[in-house]
Amino acid sequence: MHEDTIAAISTPIGEGGVGIVRLSGPQAIGIADGVFVSPKGTRLAGAPTHTIHYGHVVVDGRRIDEVLASVMRAPRTYTREDVVEIGCHGGIVAVRAVLNAVLDRGARLAERGEFTKRAYLNGRISLDQAQAVADIVRAQTRLGLEAAVDRLGGRFSGAIAGLRADLAAVLADLEVDIDFPDLDVAIDELLPRVEAIEARAADLLARAERGAVVREGLTVAIIGRPNVGKSTLLNALLAEERSIVTPIPGTTRDTVEEVMSIAGVPVRLIDTAGLRAPGDLVEAEGVRRSREATKRSDLVLLLVDRSEPLADEDRDLLSTDWGVPTLLVLNKSDLAARAGDVPRGASIGRIEISAKDGANLAALSGRLVELLLGGEVPSRNTILLLDTWERDLLRRLRDGAARAVTAMREGLTPDMVAEELRSAYVASGDLQGIDVNESILDAVFSRFCVGK
Repeated sequence: MHEDTIAAISTPIGEGGVGIVRLSGPQAIGIADGVFVSPKGTRLAGAPTHTIHYGHVVVDGRRIDEVLASVMRAPRTYTREDVVEIGCHGGIVAVRAVLNAVLDRGARLAERGEFTKRAYLNGRISLDQAQAVADIVRAQTRLGLEAAVDRLGGRFSGAIAGLRADLAAVLADLEVDIDFPDLDVAIDELLPRVEAIEARAADLLARAERGAVVREGLTVAIIGRPNVGKSTLLNALLAEERSIVTPIPGTTRDTVEEVMSIAGVPVRLIDTAGLRAPGDLVEAEGVRRSREATKRSDLVLLLVDRSEPLADEDRDLLSTDWGVPTLLVLNKSDLAARAGDVPRGASIGRIEISAKDGANLAALSGRLVELLLGGEVPSRNTILLLDTWERDLLRRLRDGAARAVTAMREGLTPDMVAEELRSAYVASGDLQGIDVNESILDAVFSRFCVGK
């Protein structure tokens, strides 16, 4: 347990109905009691655990705010320490005044993620579950939220614990054969067990790669010559008037970016300036930014106006290799076709739509899922929200098991097989937060807000 008491604002900064100042540590109740005054004379120091009390925060005889103080005594708290949450009015001045009051009484301002870090260090949650807390707070889609809640429930940590136990069992049998060769341990019988470990690790890694898409999202750039309907398409997909639309070619002079959810995946759409020979410096900068947008995209939607004959700019864009998958979108299907036979160019497919009246937009969204996610719509049971560090450890676990399988099939000595399995075993321990160094913990909890 920690000897100091921390405090922080645990609700978003700004105007709101309620603001919460949270304290955790051995002096949490005493510090809060020193600034809390109840009209009934109630003292927080003597209050039962998990009770709420009405009163005011008072400093030097001045009432700071009318509050509700929640008292939660260790160990049945978020951090397994004494915790007090002071609910006050949500204005920034009121919340900060309450925070300053408890800081002046001896609390220390919490660091980013320090409440959750204490929960981990005090054994209430695993490192994996601590990561899930951050994912819940930062979830951008319902699918991301569901996957994070599943992880908080221990689904991933349970799977890793099972793999670690199985690795330990196989290593124990190998160590017996290494130390006591006369016992004649059947190494061949261990092969199916190691193959099963490799397969389970590979499945977890595949789900983690899908989870990376759900967590980090994808970027789609909408490009084309001026006035082909790029801004209209962005507005239609977002179902709101985000980009300015006029009949005047070149209305969009800069990139416009917005995030939407497609099949539970955050997709950042980038509406770009029309790609053509620029007429002035401002338009030239817009064209440059449009081309830069394609370089950081996972997919390009190349729009062509099918209601007009193909222009030279269209042909140039169709023949360009954009370096990422490119879907040809023939827009304005509500008008008579005059573009003739539009060549596919470097695109990997085509679809006809009307961004103006919404025709075939659902099919376009489905095509995006197919191209971006390999045709599989992810569900909470098929994804894992892991960060880059965790995915790397999971990859080491799988690779260690795979090398052990190869060594066993090639008839290498038990000690060589055991060496590969030990690397997998160490990786599984790191995934569980066993003997993780302080720098890793700092990196994990730096993703949190201060009050969490």
